Amino acid sequence: MANAYTRLISTRPETLLMQMQGYAVVTATGAQGDDLIGRDVRAAWMRIWETVHLALGADADRTARFFACGMLGNTLTAIGLPPGAGK
Repeated sequence: MANAYTRLISTRPETLLMQMQGYAVVTATGAQGDDLIGRDVRAAWMRIWETVHLALGADADRTARFFACGMLGNTLTAIGLPPGAGK
């Protein structure tokens, strides 16, 4: 899963940028008292979490580490470094 995601964000960085923009929109609309988008984004994120969690044997620590490494890759890519730069 990690290799496929790394390939996706390195070959189609707009997918990552759209994801990051979505998080910013949740924050901005939430600050204005509108949580509709936030609820939808959080629900979608939890579906992704559950899918990955089950694929990793329902191990909470493994799932958290997987997402932590993914967010590090997201951050490195968003600032223009290759996803493996944090290894």
